[in-house]
Amino acid sequence: MTRNDPRAPVLVEDPSVAFSCAPQRPALRHLGRASLRTSRSGTRRRALGRAPRVLLLVPSYTRVVEPSPQGSSFRALGLDTFEVMKRAGTPIGLLRIAANARLAGFDVRIVDSPFAGWEQERRHVDLGNGSSLVRYGLDDDQLRSLIEEFDPDVVGVQCIYTVQWGNARALADLVKDIDPGIVTITGGAHPSGDWRYAVPDSPFDHVVINEADQTFTAPLRALTEEGGDIDAVPGIAYRRADGAVIRTSAASPYMRILPKRQGLDQRLGMMPLPDFGMLDMRQYEQGYHSSGRRVRDHGSWAQIFSTIGCNVGCDFCYIPMVNGPWRALGTDWFDLHLAEIRKHGVTEVLIEDDHLLHDPLYAMEVCKLLRKHDLPWVEEGGLSLFNLVLLHLGEKFADGMDEAERRNPNFRNVLAAMRAGLTCRDLIKAMADGGCYSVYLAVESANEDSLVESGKPRLNAFQQATGDVVEMFTEYGIQVTGGFMLGFVNPPERPGGEPYIESLEQIEKTVDYAVTLMGRGMAYANPFIVTPLPGTKMWDFQKDYVVRHYDNGWSHEKATMATEKWSAEDIERARLDLLVRANGADKVVEMVRRGTWPVDA
Repeated sequence: MTRNDPRAPVLVEDPSVAFSCAPQRPALRHLGRASLRTSRSGTRRRALGRAPRVLLLVPSYTRVVEPSPQGSSFRALGLDTFEVMKRAGTPIGLLRIAANARLAGFDVRIVDSPFAGWEQERRHVDLGNGSSLVRYGLDDDQLRSLIEEFDPDVVGVQCIYTVQWGNARALADLVKDIDPGIVTITGGAHPSGDWRYAVPDSPFDHVVINEADQTFTAPLRALTEEGGDIDAVPGIAYRRADGAVIRTSAASPYMRILPKRQGLDQRLGMMPLPDFGMLDMRQYEQGYHSSGRRVRDHGSWAQIFSTIGCNVGCDFCYIPMVNGPWRALGTDWFDLHLAEIRKHGVTEVLIEDDHLLHDPLYAMEVCKLLRKHDLPWVEEGGLSLFNLVLLHLGEKFADGMDEAERRNPNFRNVLAAMRAGLTCRDLIKAMADGGCYSVYLAVESANEDSLVESGKPRLNAFQQATGDVVEMFTEYGIQVTGGFMLGFVNPPERPGGEPYIESLEQIEKTVDYAVTLMGRGMAYANPFIVTPLPGTKMWDFQKDYVVRHYDNGWSHEKATMATEKWSAEDIERARLDLLVRANGADKVVEMVRRGTWPVDA
């Protein structure tokens, strides 16, 4: 194999951790040991004709609680405390990998720790200066009992948020306390993007990098079959005895799902239906989910998906890396998926597609199926505003676009839908007819430069057209939460050039944009702070500006970076100012009271 062959292994001889977790956390007890290359208990179980046991865990989560910044809009409202919101949902990633592992003959159990102990909140780590990490979910004694009772051979821990990395690695340490012979594996967005440091920075034996639906089953087999070879598994990383990190291949495999060429059985073989019976669905019966108030007062809600992946390639987003390119699973697959979740008492859903509107005509069919199964729904993955704006502006605008922009592959399906006669109003009406009652609209910025410099289409900054789109949604009874991003820091176009750093004046324009859209009928303006995410195109550049560790700087509600143009505190005050100016005092106070977005259908 040549040096650049993606099948070749990758060696990191001297990995170092730039910023990990709060120094106030207890030191881990099981760092630095060579990764286990086999599961002795799993191999023994298999030899006795029994299924090896795999326990999949979402770690209990933490959030920052601290004094509100002096001089901020929160202080003016009498809100002396700032609290990062609780964030968790049905673990669809674990359900996906569990389905394949079960088909491969493993005994699999899932524990969603945050929701299993949702009301259990306690101060966990004192960060100093009146700040602390508050933990919610199962405590260590409860987790220990669950692990000891199941007696697993392999424990997999999900880590989709960098801000929860400290909790994932602490859970791996707890597992090794119980039995050092249990093989520990992690995966998800954070360890996929930060695998060089996640391996030496934790007691995990292995990191599964990027899409794990099929990859996860391969190391399970290698670990529990006699003569299994972990080095033959593509797309994983582990620790050698000398501390070096090995990635078994430079590339990670993604599923090739092509509904037009593959029958339903073939696609089900790659992506089996997630079994929601593996979860205690009573945990998801609250009157609120992360996007606001539910419309049904019975049954549970669940996060689901009709497509996976995204092709847009925004420099600040890890989805194209972790989840791969956009792929439709097929309306026949989705039809079965909806029928299956209804059997488990699900009465409404949150669509978590990374790019639902990549193909607007396909999205129309998705809406029909949601109506068929009587499932009111929220779009939470983030609707691509630029597609809606292009549909709204129509063919005359499209014909006048610069040729390079018009040829953007992200517009291909939108232009095809437009030629077929679809309008923005048609699409929004179809969503409403299909039971949609709330959407998360990825507006992001008022500044075309901020968007274009980060690989995002400029159409998001077309304020008149965006206001028209918001009005259409509200006309059809769909509440709109607008998502905004503050504090872009982008690499220079050429080596040695000046970086792009969004100014405070530009950020003020985005604040004004949010206020304007609230006047056009938007239900809630939700500002996030641009945050360096491991594995994104921005990561290697933005991490030089980082001023905080993972625990208190990676929530998107706290500022991670500081530049010569602004401090982290400046950006945090701008975020709070947007919240109050756009939403008004009453909604902000209600948001703090609920701990979720104050959006009611």
